[in-house]
Amino acid sequence: MKKVLVAGAALMLAGSMVSAASAEVNLSGDARARYIGVNDYSRMYTPNADGTWNEDKNGYRDEFDSRIRIKIDAKAKGGAFVKARIRLDDFSFWDGRGWGAHTDSKNIWTDYAWIGVPIGPVELSAGRQEASYSKFFSWDGRPDRVKLDWKSDKFRLIGLYDIVSETAPDARDQWDDNDVTGWGLIPVFNINEDWMVKAYFRYQDNQRDYSATGAPIGDGDSSGFLGSVFTNGKIGDFGLEAELAYKSSDVQQQYNAAGQFINDDGWGGYLQGSMDLGAFTPSAQIGFTKDGYMADPDFGFIMIGADEPITAIPTLGAYGGDSYWAALMTGYQVSEQFRLAGNLVYYDIDLNDAVLTNADDIRGVIDAWEISGSATYTISEGADITYKLGYLSPSYDGRLNSAGISDDGYFGHYLRLAVKF
Repeated sequence: MKKVLVAGAALMLAGSMVSAASAEVNLSGDARARYIGVNDYSRMYTPNADGTWNEDKNGYRDEFDSRIRIKIDAKAKGGAFVKARIRLDDFSFWDGRGWGAHTDSKNIWTDYAWIGVPIGPVELSAGRQEASYSKFFSWDGRPDRVKLDWKSDKFRLIGLYDIVSETAPDARDQWDDNDVTGWGLIPVFNINEDWMVKAYFRYQDNQRDYSATGAPIGDGDSSGFLGSVFTNGKIGDFGLEAELAYKSSDVQQQYNAAGQFINDDGWGGYLQGSMDLGAFTPSAQIGFTKDGYMADPDFGFIMIGADEPITAIPTLGAYGGDSYWAALMTGYQVSEQFRLAGNLVYYDIDLNDAVLTNADDIRGVIDAWEISGSATYTISEGADITYKLGYLSPSYDGRLNSAGISDDGYFGHYLRLAVKF
């Protein structure tokens, strides 16, 4: 539950003294602790003289991790605001540091922090912002951004200016202040209570003339367009969600095995339908990527995408290649406190010009099946425990057939205790 603190007490934490009438500060946050176990995720291959490989898998390994995040939402008397989130003890895994953790630079760190002020129907904000458009295109980013957000009834228009990179690798670009920036426009239209559509139009501008090696950049300098159109809504008990996304070849910056620039623009999209049958919610999804488009890591299921600690294939989409997938998903609310969910996914990759640099690269997979599920139990208001598990069954690229590369699956599971306040 959010707690509203008077400004005097809250701002003393930040080292300032302000009267209680000048502002109010809301504190909220979340925390988690997880046990994570995976089997045969690390695989090493030693090449033989006859072109085959010796395979070595590391078996079962496990670890714990935990974190605490505190959100600060402060508002001045005139409506100007500050938003920030602090992360505490957010390490990749426990390793027995104990009290020595205070020497680690990530023991306490700033996740995002920005300020804003409303000016009539427009909100102007600037700083390191939390940015989430869609999980398929771009999710949970932290751009250094100036944003104008205009709202009018059912229509909203957002204008963005991002500093992607200020420090140049070459001294000549640094001297000329040649930066990498991004310009964006996001219109959002709420058609009615059930349907909305939005789009993201963005141009990335790389002003630099030289690469990190000092050579002229020439073509493929990462300047280019990218964007997405997204919609979701419902008709009665039937829900629908769809997206189509695009990234120019210069933005993707992909190269084939010969080191040649792949001059193909990337496309991707998906369509998902669901039914609300009370406690039971079945859904189905089909999707594709073409010419190197790769979805945001947060998009996906459990073993494929979704940025889970047991994810085996990090993203939907192949570097320099094409892919498609089909999935059946279910959710069942057993009771007010207990919920079950499951996924059955088929994923196919056409490698095209993809680079196979190492036999243990998961991009050597040409198709895979995922079966996964989760169970969540609400312990009390704001606290729950979740168990997730998944199995991925891969098939490898034809170049590796009969070469000592097994089709053994990947198994992972984790148990999470979570608290929101």
